[in-house]
Formats: sequence, C-alpha cells, structure tokens
Amino acid sequence: MNTRAVGRIGEDIAVKYLVERKNARILARNFTVRGGEIDVVAEIGDMIVFVEVKLRSSSDPHEAIGYTKQKRLSKAAAIYLQKNGLTERFSRFDALLILPDGTIEYIEQAFEYIES
Repeated sequence: MNTRAVGRIGEDIAVKYLVERKNARILARNFTVRGGEIDVVAEIGDMIVFVEVKLRSSSDPHEAIGYTKQKRLSKAAAIYLQKNGLTERFSRFDALLILPDGTIEYIEQAFEYIES
C-alpha cells in the first residue's frame, strides 16, 4: 500500500473520530496551498480546528510535527481562514496520532501558530 493510500485511511479514521467523539463539523479535507497541506479542517463548538493526522510509533506530537511542518501548517491555516472569511474566528492546531496498535491519541493545541 502506498503512502497516499495509508494517509487516506488515517484521515478517514480521523474524520470518524472527530465527528463521533468531538461532535465536529468537517469543513475541509486535504486543504492544499503552495508549500503546505492541512489534513482536516473542522469546526468544534465555536473553534476552527486544523488537525494534523499522523500514523506514528511515538505519541510525542513535537516529534511527529516538527518546527518546519508547524510553520507550513500555520501558513496554510492563515490562507484557509482568509479565503473563507473566518479570520475573526478563534482557531487552534490539534494532532490526531494513530499508533501501531490502533490507539488514537488526540492532542488539543498540539502547537501554536508560527508567524511567517
């Protein structure tokens, strides 16, 4: 199975988790801009949540999502908010980690926005 197919399975698991466990409304999947991609954009309560999905052997979000990736996600999120007229809304970056045993670890506020 190629990386894209595995990623798609991970995102499907994440969307199901977000809808069922977090009562989220999914706004977008694979929002892509030059230099970055956001796996899932959801609305949870009054918050716009950018979710990075990782299939990992470790549960450390900082290991899974390094500084460069955080910077790219921050840029993509800013563009998403601007394009969709949501710049006045509160937002955050969460991580959904799927471990080898199938355990899901959901980390709210996995990292802060990084100014470009």
